[in-house]
Amino acid sequence: MSGAQTGSGTAGSARQVHPPGLNELALALDLRYASREKAIFGQPEVGSGLLPGGGGSERLPRAIGRDRALEAILTSDDYDADTAERWGWVTRALPDSELDAFVGTVAARLASFDRTSLASAKAQINRASLPPDADLVAAYGEFTHSLTLPGFLTRAAGTQAVVEQAGIDFEYRLGHYIGIANQQR
Repeated sequence: MSGAQTGSGTAGSARQVHPPGLNELALALDLRYASREKAIFGQPEVGSGLLPGGGGSERLPRAIGRDRALEAILTSDDYDADTAERWGWVTRALPDSELDAFVGTVAARLASFDRTSLASAKAQINRASLPPDADLVAAYGEFTHSLTLPGFLTRAAGTQAVVEQAGIDFEYRLGHYIGIANQQR
């Protein structure tokens, strides 16, 4: 994940996969661009016996709708960049070879605009689309509590064999392997 500050906003590109926490970081960006060939998105927490806590359960439904957010969060599955684009999870999916140049062009264009106008337009959109800060704080508290629950502790211990078998691919396809680990229980 790489990002650019545009003066009054943030734009980011996802070239690789999104292990836990990075999806929430991506959702916090104003503009999200993804490598069509390499980026994978997901919310793996529930499959691990946890609750999302970095804003995923607050921001994702606003981006992709309630039903798709329920699917993504409850199934803990992986989603490719094309699906993420169709659903509104990312602003745009591009060929990997074009990603950096495109994001750089967008950032340069926005940086050339009047900062007050950008900030004001963003504030108008934020009022209509972002979760209240109190909701983000509450969700983080629920996430930290879920770290102590038996469902998480049991799954964390039982996942080790799948991690050893999958190697680094476990992190690249986390949602997929969480499903396998739970089905082997």
